[in-house]
Amino acid sequence: MKELPKLPFDNPAVLGIAPRMRALQQEGPVARVRTAGEDAWLVTRYDEVRALLADRRLGLSNPYPERSVKSAARSTMMALMAGDDYATEATDHPLMRELLVPRFSTRRMRLMKTRIERHVDELLDEMAAGPAPADLHRALSFPLPTMVVCDLLGVPWGDRERFGQWARGTFDQSDGRHSANTFQQVVDYMTELVARKRIEPGDDILSELIAEKNGTLSDAYIAQLGCAVLLFGYETTIVRIDLGTLLLLRNPDQRALLAEKPELAPAAVEEILRLAVGGKGSNALIPRYAHSDITVGDTVIRTGDAVLLAIGAGNIDGRAFPDADLFDLTRDKPKSHLAFGHGTRHCIGRVLARIELTAVFERLFRRLPDLRLAVSEESLRWQEHRITGGFDEIPVTF
Repeated sequence: MKELPKLPFDNPAVLGIAPRMRALQQEGPVARVRTAGEDAWLVTRYDEVRALLADRRLGLSNPYPERSVKSAARSTMMALMAGDDYATEATDHPLMRELLVPRFSTRRMRLMKTRIERHVDELLDEMAAGPAPADLHRALSFPLPTMVVCDLLGVPWGDRERFGQWARGTFDQSDGRHSANTFQQVVDYMTELVARKRIEPGDDILSELIAEKNGTLSDAYIAQLGCAVLLFGYETTIVRIDLGTLLLLRNPDQRALLAEKPELAPAAVEEILRLAVGGKGSNALIPRYAHSDITVGDTVIRTGDAVLLAIGAGNIDGRAFPDADLFDLTRDKPKSHLAFGHGTRHCIGRVLARIELTAVFERLFRRLPDLRLAVSEESLRWQEHRITGGFDEIPVTF
């Protein structure tokens, strides 16, 4: 019997899709693979990934949970998305989206644009005035999304640093006890914050949720929603700022074009979102379970089977994107990438993420035109143990 390919695949590069992932994509749209917890179907081609993202027969919860082994971090992630229980997902997950989607309306996010741009300007000014080399991650990538999510939730300014560290601890798959303990700190903090806002409401998401449904939502449930906004609301944006900077440093002609024409920043953001895969690529896999039988090409995915939707591989599928590996700000009417998913579970915070990333990449290389890595790219360390991946340090000089 042929041994199944085992995830995560080795990747000699800091950025990009692992060679084994590319090879499987060439062989066909679906492959059986082995993971640390269970065997799964890996879907790698754009059309099939996109279709399955919108397929209601795939869910977050496992119909047969006794068959799978999840880390504490992964279990927490599923619970925050109201997708940890097969019996309740069909009602709980839509309710979560019903309550949170209006909080992230395009209109509201655009009203935040000026504040976000001011945050970026202040952070870049501080970085430029400081010594070089500096750590781009600590100076810009980490604080900006943290500031934004604190603004959204009405979190006191002095608490933003520990908020940022909590997300890292919660999504650490290497230490289940640390992950669980860190998440409990988030829950305790958010529960206390909700109680305070019942007495002194503000212009923030938690205060709005307190008033929802005639004030009948419990503090515990509002705190759960707040935890979801916090933990999903900024870690991926932090990762994208770091990866986007590296992609632009790798492509000096495109960086120069962006510095000359900052109006191309939205196009740069879409290319960053499409190509921003780091390390062994775990940040570009969306896990699902089949809630009924699904046929994909010649493959029948059975009820209860684990499915991994490789959005990173789909985003470099040459069938969908000509010259897919090229970072090109002038692509002519490109297809929609899959970085934010597709269909009913399309990322709630996608408009906000685009605004933050656009504000950064409109300014970064104009403010610091000589920005470059202070170390070799190969020496950067991707954090494989975190679900979201990411770097802890990006040394740069300018």
